[in-house]
Amino acid sequence: MQFQLPTNLQTELIAYDPQLKALARQQRANKPASKKSKYPLGNIPHLIPYHIVRESLQQDAIDNINSNTARYRFQKFTTPVDVATPQARLAIKAILYHYEQCWYAAWLPTKDEDYVYGYAIAFKDNASTRKVLARNILNKIELCSEISVGRTKYYIYRKEVTKQDIANGMTDHNWRAYHLASYYEKSRDIAPVVDEFRTELQRSIPVWDDHRELFSRLRCTEIWQALEINKDLIPEHKRVGWELTVDNLLEAINRRVEVYGDPATYRDLELSYIVKHSRVFNTPFFRKWMQQELSTCIAHYNDPDNRRHRDVIRGLKRIVKLAQSIRYVELIWPDCPIDYYQSNIELLLMVRLNHYPSERCTEWLRQHMPVASFFHILNKYAEENANDPRERMRGISEDTGLHVLWFTEWNDTLSMLIRILNAGNTIDPPKRWRLVEFHDYVQAESWKIQNPNEKLPQDLFPEPIKLQHNNKSWTFLQPHDTHQLALWGQAVRNCVGSASGYAEGVRKKQHFIVLCMLDGKPQFTIQLKVSNGMMSVDQIKGLCNAGLTLEQKDEYTEVFRLALQAREETLKS
Repeated sequence: MQFQLPTNLQTELIAYDPQLKALARQQRANKPASKKSKYPLGNIPHLIPYHIVRESLQQDAIDNINSNTARYRFQKFTTPVDVATPQARLAIKAILYHYEQCWYAAWLPTKDEDYVYGYAIAFKDNASTRKVLARNILNKIELCSEISVGRTKYYIYRKEVTKQDIANGMTDHNWRAYHLASYYEKSRDIAPVVDEFRTELQRSIPVWDDHRELFSRLRCTEIWQALEINKDLIPEHKRVGWELTVDNLLEAINRRVEVYGDPATYRDLELSYIVKHSRVFNTPFFRKWMQQELSTCIAHYNDPDNRRHRDVIRGLKRIVKLAQSIRYVELIWPDCPIDYYQSNIELLLMVRLNHYPSERCTEWLRQHMPVASFFHILNKYAEENANDPRERMRGISEDTGLHVLWFTEWNDTLSMLIRILNAGNTIDPPKRWRLVEFHDYVQAESWKIQNPNEKLPQDLFPEPIKLQHNNKSWTFLQPHDTHQLALWGQAVRNCVGSASGYAEGVRKKQHFIVLCMLDGKPQFTIQLKVSNGMMSVDQIKGLCNAGLTLEQKDEYTEVFRLALQAREETLKS
């Protein structure tokens, strides 16, 4: 039984009919191919002004971009520069590319034109395009003009960006498509060309090489902007033509409280230190010094050859840094004579005083330590560490242009002093104010608080062994408790007293710690072990963990052998 299917039903059921399916394939194969569009991405005329890139070159670029895959849809236009010099090169004057459904063009003006750069974007007016367009482009639709190319409508936006536009805040990199980067396959070759255009733009305008924002220098039309002073701190009628003087700076800082109440930012807080210490900064000496520093700001700001923002702002940064250091000193010694500040300006600019003492510590320092001793310590530290490679390696401060003096021992000493006082303990002042001695003295007291005193075995030398050898007095002893071991470590300046492993090993009888004095002064620290009746030196260190010379080792070996013999004699008796 057979049924002849109607034509429409045959078509509906063609997938079930192998003969009709084969016939359909043959018909499709014989059907002439439809003509592909030459401009699937569009043919947008005149995106770049013709006096920058002539029309025929732009058309060639459009043809090339339409025929290429995504990563090659770009064209750069160059011009020779410095042709009569060894620096002759081809410089980019314009770029044209297609990315994510949008055409982008950017160009540099001729010497006769008064704008910074120009750019244009163009895209089709349809729903699919709007789905992928970046939001910053969609936000410009109302500003776009509309043109029709054939039956397709396009939105086009062109802009010549002027210095005033940039001063008003137009600092976006409008020549760069959103999310365009060299690590994406589709923009791998486009991104370097776009970067090259940015570099050429940077060559054409005044810039600060050390500032992260390309237009930071162009954006500053007044020196207060270059110094990053908040505009609200300057009365509106003074913002144009504002002069950088001591009085104008102090007026701006004083307005901070009026405008904000409390400091709005850390930077505002830094500036406030200057007026808080007016008894110092309002003196004729410091007003003159401040104006000298501000004059360097003015000179670097007005220098057309200066490409470093940090040079412009350095004078103000130095004033702020000095105010910070003075604030630190006056928290402890509020009546510090101004002469100390005058005599130590460079030191106060260099030193890092970033460990603020607690209230108890401040009171202790104020009661026991004269401010003159602090400045003596500071000067001595700078003198002794001026050529220390470790200090020099820490580099030069970008703010002050001076080497940074870290003052580590002082900060460590304060940390330990705070720990002692916060534990409710008292500590007498040292006999003399020398930083190393003060540090070691406080360190020993702090260690005692953290580590309870515990007895240590003295099986090797229960009593000190004293010997004469080569006209020298030798004494060997074992520490009787952990605090004595800590004091020894302080005296010879090594970690034997502060590292818990040494005392713990003695308590567990895993090793001996023997202390050696030479002519009544601490000299060597020895760690010994016993195995199969043999005693061996695990390590031996001199002052400050120094190793022994061959002569010292030979002499020590001989004297220690005599000390063991002396101990053996006491056991016999």
